Amino acid sequence: MSASEISEESMNQTARRDEKRAVRLGWLLVLAGFGGFLLWALFAPLDKGVMVNGSVVISGNRKVVQHNQGGIVDKIQVKDGDRVEAGQILLTLNEVDARSASEGLDGQYLQLVAREGRLLAEQQRLSDMVMTPRLQPLAEKPEMHVITALQRDLLHSRQQSFKLEAEGMRSSIAGMEASLNAQRQVMSSKQKQRETLEQQLQGLRSLAAENYVPRNKMLENERLLAQLNGDIAQLAGDINRTRRDIEQQTLLIAQRQQEYDKEVNSELADVRALLSDVGSKKEKADFNLANIQMRAPVSGTVVGLKVFTEGGVIAPGQTLLEIVPDDQPLFVDARLPVELVDKVWPGLSVELQFVAFNQSTTPRVAGTVELLSADRLLDERDGSPYYSLRVQVDEAGKRALEGLEVKPGMPVQGFVRTGERSFVNYLFKPLMDRLHLALTEE
Repeated sequence: MSASEISEESMNQTARRDEKRAVRLGWLLVLAGFGGFLLWALFAPLDKGVMVNGSVVISGNRKVVQHNQGGIVDKIQVKDGDRVEAGQILLTLNEVDARSASEGLDGQYLQLVAREGRLLAEQQRLSDMVMTPRLQPLAEKPEMHVITALQRDLLHSRQQSFKLEAEGMRSSIAGMEASLNAQRQVMSSKQKQRETLEQQLQGLRSLAAENYVPRNKMLENERLLAQLNGDIAQLAGDINRTRRDIEQQTLLIAQRQQEYDKEVNSELADVRALLSDVGSKKEKADFNLANIQMRAPVSGTVVGLKVFTEGGVIAPGQTLLEIVPDDQPLFVDARLPVELVDKVWPGLSVELQFVAFNQSTTPRVAGTVELLSADRLLDERDGSPYYSLRVQVDEAGKRALEGLEVKPGMPVQGFVRTGERSFVNYLFKPLMDRLHLALTEE
């Protein structure tokens, strides 16, 4: 055998050995791969869960902007989609009617407050107006200076008028008292004259009986005594009448004071009733004027704007627009099929997919089942039953959605993780369930 033949045979043997080695290695790789797959299929945990469909809701829902009185729209300062801060002006109404009502009631209120201070001064017989708790904070207003000056002048005028009237009555009483004193002095003089005349007449009677003096003289003295007694009786009547006149005039002064006080108290009660009524109306008018500019109750996004015409009329309580609040907990309301209700409960984790966004750039978002309805509900359209499921988006999920405009009502798909199972279990459990049913008699 030549050297070339020997070399070729050696090369063939080497090639056969390499081929066998490659085949064995290939089978080993296949067996290792199949064994690894079996191990993975038997023992690797796979998430199991329930697919649900839902939509985005915002905690607290939308904030409705309305006006309690309505009016004419003066300015529209936002549009749909605008982001607003809490307190920002949204709409402005025409203020003519509201300002007119507020200013008119302001004038009435100031007048009544000043009248109350003047009447309290009259009631307490003071020389200047009482600074009531209502009057004190208003005293420095320019228009209040004029009103209080007029009421102060009226106070002094009424007090002076009553004082002059009372002084006139007291002067009349003083005159009657002087007349009474004079009458009493005359009475005293007459009574002394009568005593003297009675003594003289007593002596004359005894002398006339013995004819020492003419009987005519005795009769003359008796006539004078009778006349004197008549004068005394008349004086007594005059004195009584004067005394009654004095008492009546004194009583008249007291009655006039009572009438004055009653008049003041009655007017004060009326003023306070009006103050209560006008005060409540003034608060309402001031509130309406302050709310001519409608402001955002919360920070958020304007949606559902229903006012488009400046100069148009809005009705009381009409919904003008809504605001979707910022920084509110984000929820997804989903519907769970009734046959899966035993597999879901609060606290389970949920993987959420916001299908309205680009799926290649939008991450899946983590959430947690917060609420499962206690009883099944019925769809209003087709009557199909379901359980209501509420999922709260976690803080990490909210951060993942930053930069995306998440709006209420957006569709969301959710995967509720209910546990783990192997791939083999996933493949064969439906078959085993069917086999179990197939082995029944009927």
